Amino acid sequence: MTEPRRRRPPLLASALAVSAVLYASWLLAPLLNPEMDTIGGYASELAARDQPYHLVFGLADTATGLLVALASVALARDARGWARTGWLGAALFGVATALDGWVASLDCAPSIDAQCARLERLGELSVRHEAHSVSSSLAIAGALLSVVALLRALRGPARGWFRWGLLPAAVLLAGTGGTLLEAVRPDMVLGVWQRVQLVGLSGWLAFTAVVAHRVTRWD
Repeated sequence: MTEPRRRRPPLLASALAVSAVLYASWLLAPLLNPEMDTIGGYASELAARDQPYHLVFGLADTATGLLVALASVALARDARGWARTGWLGAALFGVATALDGWVASLDCAPSIDAQCARLERLGELSVRHEAHSVSSSLAIAGALLSVVALLRALRGPARGWFRWGLLPAAVLLAGTGGTLLEAVRPDMVLGVWQRVQLVGLSGWLAFTAVVAHRVTRWD
């Protein structure tokens, strides 16, 4: 289905572009928290409440989520069909990521804290800690929905943009697949695959910023 032929407010695309940068805050880990395990641990452990500079990483995720959610909801209002589904998927990613960074942040970092890992296995950490896996799963589900639906919408009049979107989508899918495999059959490289996933997510957010500004027709 075709959307109205008009440019969207640059502010929406700018919000998505800023979110792509903020979501890469984990790249600051070697400077702010060099003790963190980047090979076997989740990047979200950087925002665990017992870690140094956890507010930097938590606030970055919260800001990312809010920017993506607000921009995506605004874009979904004027969209139809697959495009609307894609923007709503992005909005779900945004809301869940905002919760990840603030309401559902981890108590501690199990990859570098044996006591934390033991308490996590016993289920003796806070509800916020336990809820983190739920909000993170919802964030990835929303991102994947956004990828599938927006790429489907771009296969019509905007086929050129569809091809550009395949690159961040492929990185995201590879990282997600590797992360899932590591969760089922651990091989001590979980952190590597998850960071590949995060690179794909930042790339996808940057891509959505471009298409939000440039694409005026969708299939």
